[in-house]
Amino acid sequence: MSFFQTVVLKPGESLNSLFMRKAELNGYGTAHALLREAGLTMKVSYSLDELEQLRLCFELASDELTLWCDGEGRYLAQKSFLRRNQSPICPACLATEGVAREAWSHLLVTACHIHRAALVSRCPQCTREICQSRRELMHCDCGYDFRCASVAPASPFYVELSALMAGVTLSVCKALPDALNQLGYEPLLPEFLVLLAKAQGRLSEALPVKFRLGSSSSVENSVAMVSCLESLLGEWPRRFDATLQNQLCNGTGVGLAERIGVWYRELFSTYSASSFDFLRDRFKALIAEHFDGRLGVSTRGLMFGADNADAMHWFAAAEAARLLGVAPDILANLVITQQIDGRVHQEGKSRFVAVHRSTLDQIAANRASYLSATEARQRLNVSKNFFERFIQAGGLRRYKRDERPVLVAGEFRVEDVDQVIQRLVERIRQNPRASVRIGLQEISAKHGISNSKIVGVLQDILQGIVRPVAHVSSLAGLAGLQFDKVEIAQRVRENDPDVALSVDDLAQVSGWKAGVIKKWIQGGYLKSIVQTHGKAKRDVIPVSALIQFLLTYSPTAELSKQLNTKTLNMTQSWRPAKIEVITPPQDSVGGLRGLLVRNADLARAAQLRKPTIRELADQFEGSTC
Repeated sequence: MSFFQTVVLKPGESLNSLFMRKAELNGYGTAHALLREAGLTMKVSYSLDELEQLRLCFELASDELTLWCDGEGRYLAQKSFLRRNQSPICPACLATEGVAREAWSHLLVTACHIHRAALVSRCPQCTREICQSRRELMHCDCGYDFRCASVAPASPFYVELSALMAGVTLSVCKALPDALNQLGYEPLLPEFLVLLAKAQGRLSEALPVKFRLGSSSSVENSVAMVSCLESLLGEWPRRFDATLQNQLCNGTGVGLAERIGVWYRELFSTYSASSFDFLRDRFKALIAEHFDGRLGVSTRGLMFGADNADAMHWFAAAEAARLLGVAPDILANLVITQQIDGRVHQEGKSRFVAVHRSTLDQIAANRASYLSATEARQRLNVSKNFFERFIQAGGLRRYKRDERPVLVAGEFRVEDVDQVIQRLVERIRQNPRASVRIGLQEISAKHGISNSKIVGVLQDILQGIVRPVAHVSSLAGLAGLQFDKVEIAQRVRENDPDVALSVDDLAQVSGWKAGVIKKWIQGGYLKSIVQTHGKAKRDVIPVSALIQFLLTYSPTAELSKQLNTKTLNMTQSWRPAKIEVITPPQDSVGGLRGLLVRNADLARAAQLRKPTIRELADQFEGSTC
């Protein structure tokens, strides 16, 4: 074909724009008429064979069609994302360049990146859609000159996304995520962006549930789609984080799909390429931190790999209980009763309980700050018996269950144990004169200090009255403390308000037989302590134990002697009052010895005979005259 006017394809111009200009300048009227001469029809995209035919028919230079012949690697060559009917325009480009750009046909291109203006999709005069099949490039079929249309500024996000789809690099790119601007060509990117836009549109209810974007979609639909993308990817990653966090924390349902939809499955399957790592990594971080619902094992494995416990921030009650080493029911009940921070999701009769990692860490920290009796004793580095004496002396406080944090079994605080060790070590006297030293644990009955006096000595040590004279640093805890043996003995003597009597001494001052006293000790009625002198041992009775014995019991022999009667007759007279006569352990031969009666029983019997008290008093006075 021969043409009067030669028309050159300009950079970025669409072929249809070229054909419309060529038809107008060469008298064909419309591009349709021009293409009909070559046996072709106007399309948004042409095959390689059709391009070759167009080149030959319209005297096009080979380099003019290079971009179209080499379509792979360009978003504008993806036919499924090209508009078939509508052909939006930039009035400023038509006025200054006199051409329509190829990029305007792409579904995700809604702005002119040169003039940073929104594309016009309808004629300002007749309001009909601007189509690529119009008769003239610059005019609507109603006669309106598109170059006169007003230009509206476009959002930076719209501009940068349009430039990205057109394969143009802008000097300043701040609206899109940096990862997209640095991506280069990624064939799946348009589909990926549509997936995100649909997901955001459904979450925000900005798009219908069954919304589709195709070659026949209007420009208005494209604008709505890009708007959803901007609300998700704009100001990256702030908007994405806020949107997803809101759905994860406030969405209904236990499952992830119920909260955000199923689109995330494609994110980890169809779009698993490294090109989309920037969004997938952010998505995983938000899921790990904020999702408190049920996440299946396979889904967790897909997102976080096989060993994914360290990645998660929320755990189901069963998994959290396993990490803590407690029963799931116990942990779930503590969350339900609000004794432990957590979230409870109710679905009908089913209940799902979740606990945050920070809560588990706090419980673990609380547990670590408390010690069991065995652990506290080992930290002090003392024996079990000494530890009990140390507790009795007030060396450590034992915390009750209701005083400890929840799920803490230890009864002693680590801080308390360490403080008492530090306090005692810091009290070492300078320049001690002790000739004989003993360790803290040597303050025992084995070294001549009775059990009843050990607590008093330990209290003196804890109060700083008795101070250590040396410390063996190689021994941990309290085991390395050493004291002046003479000073310890002095404190034992000064702090001994309770004089102890041997069995023989008590028999001598009381008139009781030594054998009877031993039977009372053997039966547990009279308390005694064992004193050790070398290899010899003997029972001694503290005065406090003797007083307690006399306040509780009365020997029947003493009572019968005071009443000038026989023990047998006296005990028989007690039978109506049901007074129990206590028999301590007896020898295999001989009569009953050391019988006792409770003072309380005698008082009770006296109350039963109230009407005869005066009579008994008179009889008593008569017997003494």
